[in-house]
Amino acid sequence: MGKKILDSKILYAFLAVVIAIALWFYVMSIDGNVESKPIYNIPVTFTGQEALEAKGLMVVDDEQTATLTVRATPRILAQLTDKSVQLVVDVASYDSATTYTNVAYDVILPNGVSRDEVEIISGSTVSFEIAVYREREVEIRGHFSGSVAEGYLPGDESDFVFSPETLHISGQESLVNQVAYALVTVDGEDLTQTVSDSYTYQLIGASGDVLTDLDVTCDTETIYTTFPILATAELPLEVEFITGGGVEASEARYRLSTDRITVSGSQEAVDAIKAEGSITLATIDLATVEDGDVLTYPIALTDELTNISGPAEVTVTIDLPNGLTTKTVETTNIRCINVPEGWLATLVTQSVTVTLRGSEETLEPITGDNIRVVADLSGITDPSAGQYPISNNSLEIYVDSVGNDVGAVGTDYRVVVSLTPDQ
Repeated sequence: MGKKILDSKILYAFLAVVIAIALWFYVMSIDGNVESKPIYNIPVTFTGQEALEAKGLMVVDDEQTATLTVRATPRILAQLTDKSVQLVVDVASYDSATTYTNVAYDVILPNGVSRDEVEIISGSTVSFEIAVYREREVEIRGHFSGSVAEGYLPGDESDFVFSPETLHISGQESLVNQVAYALVTVDGEDLTQTVSDSYTYQLIGASGDVLTDLDVTCDTETIYTTFPILATAELPLEVEFITGGGVEASEARYRLSTDRITVSGSQEAVDAIKAEGSITLATIDLATVEDGDVLTYPIALTDELTNISGPAEVTVTIDLPNGLTTKTVETTNIRCINVPEGWLATLVTQSVTVTLRGSEETLEPITGDNIRVVADLSGITDPSAGQYPISNNSLEIYVDSVGNDVGAVGTDYRVVVSLTPDQ
């Protein structure tokens, strides 16, 4: 009989109903009892900061918390935590840079909980500082602390290129004013190529110290930085000669104050000049120089290359073969070529005195009959009646019947030609 009762489904259903009713009465009896509890570390939210910044002000420390002690039923208390409750301070109406103490806040309860269901027993107040707000652009500087491979050279600190070009910082004026510049440090070992990458940076004070944990806001966390790693090459300097004045180009010699320099530049530019083998300072017409002449020439490089050796110019001392002498000869053998069409050329200059150079035995028989002075008038492009001086590259002097052993020297030769219409 007893086993039948225990196996009865009606009995189990009855017991379940009784237990559910008992639990309901228990919960209702507990929820009806109002209890209190503290809520710790509730974040404080400062609103109206944009309006504050428009006045040139800011909240210095806006990450604060406070503690509330509340009273409510257990069901309501279970919903009140430091994550669900909000504490709000509106600073839009503040207009002075000072410290504010014991400031009250608005309590925002979570959705579904009304103020009638919660009694706020007590709460800690908030103290904060409002300071002058400032924004400014800060210079960015670079420093190279790495190493380059042999045959390469790091650029100067002035060669750093940054994007953005300046760093925008903002925050409390007294802190922003401490920043002198932002420093990007580039490192690496045995570098052979220009560095281009994003780098973090440090804020540096006026005394050169690193400003760690400075509470300012920067508009970027990294700065795209380009820093050149330059190739180098050592190259010889040389001079080329043009035969003239009785001296073959192969016979002339010269001495240089500096016979080689080291250049730096991009890999492509350095490879190109290395392929040439040397740097030619000048091409000298031997008819324009004498033995022992000292000439000065700049070391001309393309914009892509830099002379890192130092001297910007080189002196060239001319050494001509021994046994040469000079002789002065006057000639009347002057003629004009390339006379402008429709014009007649008449020589105003009737004779020219020419200095010749060669060996004494070669010069001795030469007379004015061996010399021709040829004035080229092709440079007169807009002729009119009058006289024209012809000199320099437009005046050639030839010494006939003696080969290259004798030639005219010097450049101070000139003839005057008169043009009249050909009628």
